[in-house]
Amino acid sequence: MWEQLEKYRNHFLQLEVKDVLKPSSINSQQNSEWTKQLVKRDISKFMPDHCTSSSTYFEDRAKLAYGWFALPKLMKEMDSDNRQTHWRAVVSLTEFLLNPLNAQRAITEMDIVRKLKNAFMKIRLKHHAEEYREMEMYLRIYSIISRNLNGAENIANRKCLRVEFYKIIKNQEYLKDDLTSQILRNLTGNPKVLGIILEDPENFAALAAIFKKDPCRLHYPMHLWHHLCHLLEVAPEQGLELGFFELMHYRILHRLFDYWDMATKAFALLLCCAEGQRRFDAVDGVKLLFDTLDQPCERPGVFVPCQKVHNWEYTILALLNGLHSKRALWRSREFTPLSCHVGRLMGTETNPRLQLYCLKVLRELGVMPCTKRYIIGNWLEEITQLFCLDAEAECARDSLLDWLRRDIADSS
Repeated sequence: MWEQLEKYRNHFLQLEVKDVLKPSSINSQQNSEWTKQLVKRDISKFMPDHCTSSSTYFEDRAKLAYGWFALPKLMKEMDSDNRQTHWRAVVSLTEFLLNPLNAQRAITEMDIVRKLKNAFMKIRLKHHAEEYREMEMYLRIYSIISRNLNGAENIANRKCLRVEFYKIIKNQEYLKDDLTSQILRNLTGNPKVLGIILEDPENFAALAAIFKKDPCRLHYPMHLWHHLCHLLEVAPEQGLELGFFELMHYRILHRLFDYWDMATKAFALLLCCAEGQRRFDAVDGVKLLFDTLDQPCERPGVFVPCQKVHNWEYTILALLNGLHSKRALWRSREFTPLSCHVGRLMGTETNPRLQLYCLKVLRELGVMPCTKRYIIGNWLEEITQLFCLDAEAECARDSLLDWLRRDIADSS
C-alpha cells in the first residue's frame, strides 16, 4: 500500500526508472537532491559587505484596510506602544496622506497634528530613543500636512514645533534640515499663516541666528531662502533690524556661492522701505550692482564657475528697487554702460519677469535727462521692435515708448 502511494509523487521519474528503482527510493533520492539545492540557494542569499542590503519596502509598511477604514487603522497603530507597529504606521502615512482628501480628514477628524507633535517632542526631548528613522518620517508628514491651510494653521499655532524646526536647521541635521525648511516655506507661503508667524518676533530672530551663525556659509537649503523672502516681503524693516542687510550685502560684495540667486532677491526685498533705501545709498549700491552687471566684460578667468551669474532677474530687481532716491539716480549718471547692460538683458527670450524689470529700470534711469537722451539715441529702435513675452511686459514697453517719444524738456 505504501509503495502504491509513493507512485503518486514524481510521476515522470517513476515512469522513466520504474525498472531500476522502487518508487520509495526514487522519492528519497529526489528529497535529498532538493535539500541540497535549497542549501545552495540560501548560501547565495548572503551578500558581501560591499553589496547593498535587500529592500525593506514591505517590512516597513503597515497592512492597509480598504476604503475609509484605512486612516482610522493607521492612526490607531500610530498610537501603539510597539515601536515596530508605530514605525510601519508612520511610514505608511507618509504615502497615504499624499491624497489631499485623506490629509484633510486626518487634520480635521483625527487631530493628527497634535498626536504627531506628542511623538515628535518625545524624541526631541530625549524621552524616547529613536530606533528607526522616526524623526525623518514625522517631518515628511508635517511637510505634507503644511500644504493644507488647516494643517498649516495647526502647525503654526504650536510654538514648540516652530522652536524645534529652527533648531534642526541651525544644527544642520542631515536630511532633516531640508525637510524642515520645506515645512517653514509651506507655512509662510500662505498669507494667513504668514501673519501668525510674524506675530511672534522670536521666529524671525531664530531665522536671523541661522544666517548669522556663519556668514560665509556657502549653501543653505533652497526652501529656507524662500522662507526668508516670504518674511522680508512683508516685513523688510524687521529684517533690517535683525542685520539681514549687512549679511546679504556681504554675500554680494564678496561674491559667495550663488550670490546672484536668492541672496540678491533677499537684498532687493530689503530695499522696499525707506531705511533700506538709505542703507543702499550709504554702501553705494548702484556701483555694487553695476560691477555685477559688468562682470561678463571683465577679464576671463577672474571668477570661479560658482561666481558667474546665470540668472540676472534678481540683480535687475535689486537695481529697480534701489533707484527710488535722488542720490541713487544721480549716482547712476556716472555709469554710462549701465543702461546698455539693462538693454541687452531686455531681449531675453525665456524670462518674462526679467524683461519686465528691465523695462521698468530703463524708465527709472530715464528720469535723469542725460540718461534719457542716451536711451533715445541708442535703444529706442530696439525697444520699439522688442517682442514681449507677456501682456504685463507689453504694457510696460508701450508706456516706456510713449514717455521716451515726448519732448525731453516736458516735465510730465
